[in-house]
Amino acid sequence: MTINTALNWALKKIEKKYPNSASLDAEILLSFVFKRPKEFLYTYPEKKLNFLQKLKLAKLIKKRLDNFPIAYLTHQKEFYDYNFFVNKHVLVPRPLTEQMVDLALREIKKRHSSLVTRHTICDVGTGSGNIIISLAKELQKKYSIDDFKLYGLDISGKALKVAKKNAKLNKVDKHITFLKSDLLNTVVDKQIDLILANLPYLEADDLKEQSITKEPKLALVGDYQKLFKQIDSLKNKPIVIYEDKNGINLKSLK
Repeated sequence: MTINTALNWALKKIEKKYPNSASLDAEILLSFVFKRPKEFLYTYPEKKLNFLQKLKLAKLIKKRLDNFPIAYLTHQKEFYDYNFFVNKHVLVPRPLTEQMVDLALREIKKRHSSLVTRHTICDVGTGSGNIIISLAKELQKKYSIDDFKLYGLDISGKALKVAKKNAKLNKVDKHITFLKSDLLNTVVDKQIDLILANLPYLEADDLKEQSITKEPKLALVGDYQKLFKQIDSLKNKPIVIYEDKNGINLKSLK
């Protein structure tokens, strides 16, 4: 079986269930099998797969057809032009969520020059750490990172392990404190300037959607009521940027 044959075979298998993403899925999985970029597949279309490569590709396609996200199969996902490790313990970062980082940077720009203390930012429900890590990388480009105190909070210890791994991979592990926390429980005594939250907002019926059946239920179902009750009890009232079913929102409680 050549690369070209394998691509066509994978495409036909996947498109029966995922017609819109089949071509890209096939390219990603075969690139993962060869541990080479996508361009390699088209540069050497007649290169043959060995037995182990054919077996690995078949297993990956079987899992894909069993609703596993591509990112869980390759353990890779790009977010805000940075690379992240993902597994079944965290949600796969969505492109829409990148807007939270954009909005956070705009708010920080408005207020940075007037800061008299370190700017404290909490990412609640950090998951893979994609939001707070991407923000940290961008802050390094524009400001002194020591002007900021960054927290990544999650109730899941397994998710925090992934977030810490990603912080190290992206070389910001020394600048972010990750804490196991039920929302803001571990930081309620701190003066928080900005809260980022991409919390669960799906309804129970939404879990029937095939594309998310393999993602962690703890990170999919819930609401923001408890978080905003905690925020109301804080001494100062931070800016809150959050994602819900209506999109990306900003709430100023000052």
